[in-house]
Amino acid sequence: MLETKFTPRKFLEGKHLQTIYNVLFPPDNSLDQLSKTGAILLPTTDNSGDHLYLEHNFPLAESNGHYLILLHGMEGSSESHYMVSVAKAAIERGYGVIRANLRNCGKGFGLASKPYNAGQSEDLGAIVSYVTKKYSPRIFVGGYSLSANLVLKYMGESPPPSIMAFSATSPPMDLKRSCDFIDSRSGSFYRNHFLETLKEKVSSGLYPISEEQRSKILKCKTFFDFDDFFTAPMSGYLSVLHYYQKCSSLSFLDKIKTPGLIVHAEDDPVVPPESWGEVPWTSFPSLTTVITKRGGHVGFVSNPSSELPDGRWLPKILLDFFDSHVKRKK
Repeated sequence: MLETKFTPRKFLEGKHLQTIYNVLFPPDNSLDQLSKTGAILLPTTDNSGDHLYLEHNFPLAESNGHYLILLHGMEGSSESHYMVSVAKAAIERGYGVIRANLRNCGKGFGLASKPYNAGQSEDLGAIVSYVTKKYSPRIFVGGYSLSANLVLKYMGESPPPSIMAFSATSPPMDLKRSCDFIDSRSGSFYRNHFLETLKEKVSSGLYPISEEQRSKILKCKTFFDFDDFFTAPMSGYLSVLHYYQKCSSLSFLDKIKTPGLIVHAEDDPVVPPESWGEVPWTSFPSLTTVITKRGGHVGFVSNPSSELPDGRWLPKILLDFFDSHVKRKK
């Protein structure tokens, strides 16, 4: 475990305030003023005709020759606060950055006939392959929340040697437990918020489903039912439990050989704490963990300081880790 202290901002000590603050008060997205930008429409590799919308932030003149691929969490986008703040820090340190929108998220809305899911590692593979061929053979990957699980799963499969290191922030590594947790009374606020936007996409007619199926999905009150009636069958899984079992990154940790940093707060209101306490972290030498007492779910808002002018703690932790691997490969 990496000894790194996080102190929450005064008056923002609570787990819900930590989680929500950055959503309500996101950093200004001035990335297009910081470096050259571009858009990439990347075909997926599953013959569905779907495309991923990638936002490309080119490196500055003082480039370190490395690229950072970022993937957002559930119902987020390339504009999510952590995507913007980490991208800004990375560009300033010499990286090129690819901020990926998962299927039908953000600017990629309407470009896919299939939904994204927590184990869609083939989409990450397509992005890594494209960036390796077009921009750099030296890549870092960072995932958040649902995509942190996706990244861990991908890194436990057959990742290419172009990936130097990776990070996973607030990952729901046991999908069944995480589903049960967010479907409980404790997770009702987050469950209702996510289900509302997920159902809006189903209502929009994006997906090739019957009116009967659509009606059934829109009546779902729990994540379990939504995944059972929609996510799992649309993604080719036999059932919701088959989906959770196949895509939970917990069973991939022992196969990860690439250096990785996992950041998590014990008071995370979305990921159940017991799914962390039972993991034998010392058995996974490639993984470094930063587990803080507070910080919420992808929150980590501290007091502003000379080192952290905006008080956003996460970008520095992640970029310090990536930088340490840049130096080793020079």
